Amino acid sequence: MNNKNYRVMKFFEPVNKNDKSRGYVRLDIRGVRGNMIVAAENLGHAKSFSEVYLYKDKDNKIKLGDINNKKGIIKKRLTFGNANAIEDYNVCAVVKDGKIVLYSNLFNTVSPDIVRKLEEDEGNVVEREVETSVKKREERDEDVKETAQMEKDLKEEATEKAVKKELQGEKKESKIKESGEIKERKEYSQDLEAKEEILKVAKKIQLDKSKEKLKKNLDYQGPNRYAKNLYATLSNYQLAEPLSVKLKNFEWWYVPYDDKGMHTGILPYYNQIISSYYPYPVSSRVTTCASLMKKYGHYIFGIYKENDEISKLVYGIPGEFTKEEQPYKGMTGFKNWSYGNKENKEGNGYWLAFVNPKTGEATDPPQVSIT
Repeated sequence: MNNKNYRVMKFFEPVNKNDKSRGYVRLDIRGVRGNMIVAAENLGHAKSFSEVYLYKDKDNKIKLGDINNKKGIIKKRLTFGNANAIEDYNVCAVVKDGKIVLYSNLFNTVSPDIVRKLEEDEGNVVEREVETSVKKREERDEDVKETAQMEKDLKEEATEKAVKKELQGEKKESKIKESGEIKERKEYSQDLEAKEEILKVAKKIQLDKSKEKLKKNLDYQGPNRYAKNLYATLSNYQLAEPLSVKLKNFEWWYVPYDDKGMHTGILPYYNQIISSYYPYPVSSRVTTCASLMKKYGHYIFGIYKENDEISKLVYGIPGEFTKEEQPYKGMTGFKNWSYGNKENKEGNGYWLAFVNPKTGEATDPPQVSIT
């Protein structure tokens, strides 16, 4: 991969899926120099810090700096030569207490197992294995001593009546323990059902709020006729939260793929995703938006607002983070990629193109923040 004029923005994935921490990394390379911005939050309290690294492999990494665990951001200027290119450093990770808690691949797909191996140290592994072996041997020796002593005590002091009474007591204790475990499992099941019901109600409330917000946009009677017409068009589609994180000042709609209606162009600057209308040459080796929309059955449309005014329009084409599934190789503006939400069973993300609503030209993404 050539490292000249390359830009990417990726959201962090938690190593532990139940972890509430989150953030993003943004990379902008021009030639051999560039800038990197890393933001993260909910890692811990405000008086503690974590470390941010770029990983080439287990033995080669670059420390970008320390980041506040409550809510922090760091900016780093990078310079790479031909012998040490940015593409060699595929993983950006946040390390807390010696463990990777957040990670993102910058160029090639990476699994959580590969990420965990980055923090392994062979010397520590061997040392831990030796310590474990010694500890197990000591525990076995102690068990043998205790067993021998118990046998001696039983021979000297126990009678048949005492042994029988002891066995009866153990059986009673076992029944009490079993009853407690059954009760605990039942209470856990009831608690789980209650949480699922609360989650359903919360989703319904969120859906109602989204519908109410859309209705307010449609009822708007001010001078911005363009915005009113746009929201009227989008009222035919489903509001969505398609990305892995919720971004502030963004609204998204899920648009199903319609083979017959592909060339109607009902949304503004629709030629952004239809190659026949866009002034770039198209060959059989270039992946088109239409082929990806047909493959995954939909695309997404987004609106970004600043000061309650429409600042940018966004087209999101589903696809994997690979060269083969980047629309038009990024020539038409699809240079940014984000993970899809966890409900996306196909596991793909979205290639995003940001459009100036006044000129229809592709533009840079805004400085996003996570809600």
